[in-house]
Amino acid sequence: MYRRILVPLDGSKLAERVLPYARLLAKAQHVPIELLHVFDRLPSVLANSSGERGADCSSTAFRNEANEYKYIEQIASSLRSVGVEVTVASREGDPASLIIREAAQHSNTLIAMSTHGRSGVGRWVFGSVTDKVLHSNTGYMLIVRATSKERRSHSDVKLGAIIVPLDGSDLAEQSLPVASALSQSLGIRVSLVTATSTIEEAMSTISFQEMGVDAGEGIPSSEDIAKKMDGDARGYLDKIREILIQQGVTSIETQLLHGSAAGAIVDLVQETSDNMVVMTTHGRSGIGRWVLGSVTDRVVRESGDPVLVIRPN
Repeated sequence: MYRRILVPLDGSKLAERVLPYARLLAKAQHVPIELLHVFDRLPSVLANSSGERGADCSSTAFRNEANEYKYIEQIASSLRSVGVEVTVASREGDPASLIIREAAQHSNTLIAMSTHGRSGVGRWVFGSVTDKVLHSNTGYMLIVRATSKERRSHSDVKLGAIIVPLDGSDLAEQSLPVASALSQSLGIRVSLVTATSTIEEAMSTISFQEMGVDAGEGIPSSEDIAKKMDGDARGYLDKIREILIQQGVTSIETQLLHGSAAGAIVDLVQETSDNMVVMTTHGRSGIGRWVLGSVTDRVVRESGDPVLVIRPN
């Protein structure tokens, strides 16, 4: 599990949408938060181009940096007031590179980011930065999709379930220890989810042997193949459920979905509320399985709930 939560901020309210979730995890799991303020010298450059004198230009840049420091210290104070250990760091340079570098300074770091911030003086566009970090980070990453249209208050949040998408692979199952720890520390249920392919997809990509069907007994009907696939998937979920029970998880449900894994998972998350999705970036394809990389990308973009992404070993 992670031992530190790194929260990059750009000064925007959209970027702050990740803070309630970071605070929730930090308090429940007794891990510290580091607030990372990444900035550049853009205010000075803009001042020069507008024709200001050098002294005025330097003064403007100094005031901007002072305001940013005050801003991030206020956030740190609010977190400390609820019992969270907080440190603050400021770095100058390319946001994505600095976030990745800062995370690498300490092993087992969880990077917690919003998918959108705002661009402007001293700011950066969170969408592209988050995407770069997601595909370069080698550890844990919590991503919260933020939009300016949201009206719900994000001063506090609650979670009711940890949704764990699985494809039957060992790589995908590396999300289970994290889901187990979160469930027990937060006192919420785990929902194990897998999706089976359509019959047409299965028959076009895999053999009867891979389906576990003896072709010598005759070509099975579509209904028989569907029953076989669903039975295998349910058996797999039941096996994982037993493993989590042995680890101390007390509330577990299993859900078998059909069709496109990404679409089915996104629909499931959107139909419910107060979830956190925990999944790895890679799995494997095959019968009843899907390529987790593309699924993870879509879930992050469209689910609306926080997604904790794990890059498996």
